[in-house]
Amino acid sequence: MGWFDDNHPMGSRADEEMDAAIEAMGLNKWYRDPQPAGGSSEPAKVERPESEWDESKWRKSNLQEGDTMAKTKAKTMYLLTDKDLLPLQYQKEINSRGFAGMKMYRKREVERLAWKKYGGPSGMKAAKEDKKIGVKLASPKKATSAGKTKSPGTSAKAGVLGKGKGKARLPEEE
Repeated sequence: MGWFDDNHPMGSRADEEMDAAIEAMGLNKWYRDPQPAGGSSEPAKVERPESEWDESKWRKSNLQEGDTMAKTKAKTMYLLTDKDLLPLQYQKEINSRGFAGMKMYRKREVERLAWKKYGGPSGMKAAKEDKKIGVKLASPKKATSAGKTKSPGTSAKAGVLGKGKGKARLPEEE
């Protein structure tokens, strides 16, 4: 029991009634964003040498169970995107100025999601260090087309039209 329960004339009953009132107003209700059709709920994995994909080898979280964090902070601290956060539940909270709603996510869930994306605590740490020094990893989509780049003068159109101004010439004239 806390100070309030020991010193309030109604004791723990007042705390229970307050929880019921908050629940009735919908202030501590958890929401979930709609999932995209056909999309996966897991974030895309970012491969790196430090990654450990076996979750049984990950350390336990150091975060408290009930702590929450705003969406913007979750994205910046854990290098996540809006799409990555879609499967997580959130609470709506009004900011300190009172005119904009915030999405508050559970810190442990955000941390676990980031670990799944980057390959555990060590992969997450390496990703943060890379971001700090400005290293950008190639995305999986760009990596497949990286070997297929053409130099400006090797396309068929450049061969026919030439590189500079002037008349178009046919390939036989060269």
